[in-house]
Amino acid sequence: MKLKKIGLVFLSLCAGFNQTIHSTTNATLDSTNKFEQNLNAVKSYIEKVNKTVSVLKDSIEVISADVNEIKLDLEKTIILRIRQQYSFNEAFLKARLELGKNKEFEWSGNRYSTNYPDESKVPPLVLEIEIIKDNLKEKSKELDESIIRANNQIATLDNYIKKVKDDNNNNINSLTKTISDITLYWIIAILILLITLVAVFFFLKSKVSEQQDSLSSVKDTQVKLENESNQLDTKLIQILEQKLEIAQQKPTHTNEVDHSLPLKLGEEIHRMRKRLKIMEESQGTKVLNMRIESLEEKINDMGYGIVDLVGRSFDDGMELDKAQFIPDDNLKSGERIITRVIKPRITFNDEIIQHGDVIISQGD
Repeated sequence: MKLKKIGLVFLSLCAGFNQTIHSTTNATLDSTNKFEQNLNAVKSYIEKVNKTVSVLKDSIEVISADVNEIKLDLEKTIILRIRQQYSFNEAFLKARLELGKNKEFEWSGNRYSTNYPDESKVPPLVLEIEIIKDNLKEKSKELDESIIRANNQIATLDNYIKKVKDDNNNNINSLTKTISDITLYWIIAILILLITLVAVFFFLKSKVSEQQDSLSSVKDTQVKLENESNQLDTKLIQILEQKLEIAQQKPTHTNEVDHSLPLKLGEEIHRMRKRLKIMEESQGTKVLNMRIESLEEKINDMGYGIVDLVGRSFDDGMELDKAQFIPDDNLKSGERIITRVIKPRITFNDEIIQHGDVIISQGD
């Protein structure tokens, strides 16, 4: 009986244990299913996050590209404005030196005055160049007046010669009619004619002498103007040398090389050398030539070079800013030679920075 009770209790415990195990198993399976569902939800969320991160990464790359493009555009805009400002300064200085003050010039479609905002603060170099130009104008005016006086004297002399010739013709006609009647009148007419011719000869000789004196005066004036031009060019070279020294001492804030001053120096050297070629050699021209060579050596030391294109053969591959062709019968057909340089070719470290303007003679 006790064993039976113990067996029943044992069976009851086993049944309870089996039920407990079954309940626990079911709970475990439910928890496992929920865990897998949560795990799948987490994986799905992680995939969404990865996609979002990928989209954000692509957006960041696009934004970075846009920022870089905006930065480049901004840099180009700043550089363009700086260049425009520099171009305006050059145009203003050129207009001021060519036209003088109280004038107007056009730049980029607008009209501007040649006056400085404060005329009391005009740069000394500009004032000195304006004084030099005024002196040249006065000298040119004096030369023009001398030429006009000489031309007037020549015209007066021509009129007088014509008048004397007409008078002589009239006298000869009258004497011829008279001498045809009386021989004595012939002798008197001849004597009068000889006296008149002698008087006219000496008179014309004196006029010619005066004309030669006038021409000599004009030539002396021309020589004087050439000497003054040499002095002005020498002074200009001194100013350019000072400006070059100031530019070399001035610190640069950018890596870009400013070629404006060396280009201006090269053009002035070319202009002065062309003028010296048509002048007679003198002590003044020798001094000026030495100063020009000294100035050219300075810009050569900076890496700049002035290329002489005169006499070179021209081909279609030659790079030039402007080229004007003129026919020349002395050249063979198809032959093209550079015979004149308006603006020189200038190089920097053996690279062309100004191609130059030339006149080319070509055979028919």
